[in-house]
Amino acid sequence: MFEEEIMAGKWVHLTEYEPEENAAAEAAWTRDVRYRLLMEFDHPREYTPAEIKKHYETGLEESNTSRRQFYFALRANMDNRLAGVFTIPGIEWSNRVAQIRLAFGDPLDLQNWGDDAFRLVLGYMFGELNLHQVVIHIPQFYPEMVEAAEAAGLKLTVRRREAAYYNGSYWDDLHFTILRPDWLALKKGGRA
Repeated sequence: MFEEEIMAGKWVHLTEYEPEENAAAEAAWTRDVRYRLLMEFDHPREYTPAEIKKHYETGLEESNTSRRQFYFALRANMDNRLAGVFTIPGIEWSNRVAQIRLAFGDPLDLQNWGDDAFRLVLGYMFGELNLHQVVIHIPQFYPEMVEAAEAAGLKLTVRRREAAYYNGSYWDDLHFTILRPDWLALKKGGRA
């Protein structure tokens, strides 16, 4: 079992994303449009393991030079299996602002471990990277993810009307934000 720390929570922990090891599992998750939209993949279809591997190899190479993006595997503490992915596609260091992407391969893992994952991710963003603002985009038709974000203290700040097509309808793209002072208040047990 993992002791709770910056990279490990009660139920999940973060590790370096390994394209060779993780690509097949994540490619299978891209069959679900909710996963693709949360990760903001740009093709309206599932990805192959080779495409996922190339996507992360390219991203990791850019990350090594720019230090503006980061890629993590989210693993279950009980068996170390890949449960989800957490990425930071770009940090505006001068403003201390970043967007995050967080998605689970199985909706049950989101239900069981979403709170722990958000706590861990926000702790990393504010505690380790010392950011001021964190943003995540969530499609309106994924209420479980909306609930997890709100439970973590993120607030709806932008609604892009009918920006996501799913299951025969257009849905809003919701942007949830949390500021460092609000996160600190929540961490201390106060209200944001």
